[in-house]
Amino acid sequence: MNRAKLIKTLTFIYLIPFIIIIGFNVINSLTRTTYFEMHQYIESAKYKWDNPLLVLVAAGAAVLLLFFFVQIKNINADKLTKIALIWVGGFCLGAVLLFRCIAKCDSDFLSQIAIDFLNGDYMIGEGGYLYNYPFQLGFVFILELGYKIFGIENYIVFELLNIVCILDIVRILGRLTLEIFEDERIYKLEMLLSMGMLPLFLLATFIYGDVPGWCMGANAIYHVIRYLKTDKIKELFAASLWLAIGIVMKTNLYIIVIATVIVIILHVINTKNIKLLLPLIGLLIISQMGTLLVNSIYEMRSGHQLPEGIPKIAWVAMGLQESDGNGAAAGWYNGYNIGTYQDCGYDRELTVDTCITDIKQSLAELVSNPRHGLSFLYHKFTSQWNDPTFLSMLTNEWYSRDVEPQSEVALFFLYGKGRELLLAIMNVYHFLIFSGTAIWGCRFLKKWNLEISYLVLNIFGGMMFHMIWEAKSRYVLFYFVLLLPLAAAGCFRLVCRLFRKTEDNL
Repeated sequence: MNRAKLIKTLTFIYLIPFIIIIGFNVINSLTRTTYFEMHQYIESAKYKWDNPLLVLVAAGAAVLLLFFFVQIKNINADKLTKIALIWVGGFCLGAVLLFRCIAKCDSDFLSQIAIDFLNGDYMIGEGGYLYNYPFQLGFVFILELGYKIFGIENYIVFELLNIVCILDIVRILGRLTLEIFEDERIYKLEMLLSMGMLPLFLLATFIYGDVPGWCMGANAIYHVIRYLKTDKIKELFAASLWLAIGIVMKTNLYIIVIATVIVIILHVINTKNIKLLLPLIGLLIISQMGTLLVNSIYEMRSGHQLPEGIPKIAWVAMGLQESDGNGAAAGWYNGYNIGTYQDCGYDRELTVDTCITDIKQSLAELVSNPRHGLSFLYHKFTSQWNDPTFLSMLTNEWYSRDVEPQSEVALFFLYGKGRELLLAIMNVYHFLIFSGTAIWGCRFLKKWNLEISYLVLNIFGGMMFHMIWEAKSRYVLFYFVLLLPLAAAGCFRLVCRLFRKTEDNL
């Protein structure tokens, strides 16, 4: 077996399961929907049956619209990009101004800590928020910087930052699509599809590190793909910088670091150029510099060493637990991590031992009863990936709940018929993206390349990570967004088949 075939075979280890999972999502999205009722204080996932015929008809109409717009000769790629960015920016700004969300829950804790830091209070006492979750210091740094420049609790500054980041996600995914498929028509389809990513746009109101972190992650993936195509060290250096900034705000971007290490090792094997490992070492070092810098700043300012926080294994133990009596879905947050840490007297070693014992017990229960084990995995996966809103609607309702008075228009979209309309649109869009990706997947194994395999590895890594980690549908939105280039390629092929066009003359 030559090297190229070996690399291709190795990537099939995750490509084939990925395509199977996408196929499952197509069926699941067509027949059922995960939803969250209004006025909740705990995200309690519920499930209902869909109307498959209605979803199919609506998705078919969407495909016809895609075909119509791609066929318009005087709308070139540049013009379409401008239209898409104007639409996305306008929608996001409208959501921000309409719902007037504030910091609540975790973001409120971080906001108060940033204010304390501005006032010179660096106490991180035992049992405090940062004592348990020191990885949140990165976003505290961003909040503190924003408050110092623009004023305390000036939330709209961070919402505007979210809008800029969402616009850049749309832009960079378009460039990524053109890079991996090298076809302007697929690029145009991707831009059209990106205009429907309402769950992402609605999170412009969310004052947290998610959206900025996702933006940095998307840029890092783009530059790694450029590196795989060109072997230019500057591309990997750029990816390293994006990751260094992004990990400060979203530590889950370590998934991208791991995926990059794997694919570059495969690239080295394929090219027989071991020198390409040197830039990889640089990426591993540089990507950590942002977190190290922020931690060093706060250690210097406070005069104290930062706590290590709750051991990460506590999130794994929590992710393997059943739904609790309060309504949290299987594997979702239930307070286990912080409760166990407190019960163990904030002893990290004892906490790790306790978590390992609980993990063994959970696994034994799942294995001893296979039917129950499959049910657990199904509900944990479905609660995340079959929510077409990815918690965006609940987040806006939750974070604007105490803002008074709300306009009639805001109430219409938060609680009235407007909410139902948005849910219906997102439900059809959810099915369309998975269907387009599935159509792409049916052909990709024959037209394989390493760059697309790398993109898939990031998505697959996110899927697997949140099957062992704490679950939440908002956490997996980034990986759903990354499906856009693949869905565009699948829709392009579908359009060719439906209208009996060859890919060369469409």
